[in-house]
Amino acid sequence: MNRRQFLVLGGFSTLGLALGSTAFRIGGVWWDQSAHEDYQLLSAREVEIAEAIVDALFPGDHLNMPNGNDVGVVAELDDYLAAIHPHKGNLLRLLLHAIDDLAIFDGFGMTPFRHRSRQERIALLNGWDDAKLNARQEAFFGLKVILSMGYCEAPEVIRAAGIDYDCGAWE
Repeated sequence: MNRRQFLVLGGFSTLGLALGSTAFRIGGVWWDQSAHEDYQLLSAREVEIAEAIVDALFPGDHLNMPNGNDVGVVAELDDYLAAIHPHKGNLLRLLLHAIDDLAIFDGFGMTPFRHRSRQERIALLNGWDDAKLNARQEAFFGLKVILSMGYCEAPEVIRAAGIDYDCGAWE
């Protein structure tokens, strides 16, 4: 084996170890976590990740709109996950972990998504929105739609938007 072959083999081995350990971390570690005491399905780590995502998507720092975490979007996500088929719910939970863990490879900070600043989190989510890999973009779009439903249905958001949703009493 010459030097060039050794370097190529070493590079592929390192890449394989990095991807394998990441896949194990994303796919294996989250599976048996118990639910956070205030939620039906989401673990404490998943709540932390979801709150970081919601804060980046719905910061509430303009137009007098409330922050997504202040109106209970994560609780709505948990209710949604409890209502759908468990396999689909597990895929959405896996997506939360993927967003958190794949942020480690963005830059050389080795910092998960949930520990980044709001501006960094917004930039990372924009990257998921503009991903060249269509499956990644579509998966994030689905999560974003679910979170948006929780945000847009909150009475505080509807009032802040100036929408009068009182249609009168049903008789």
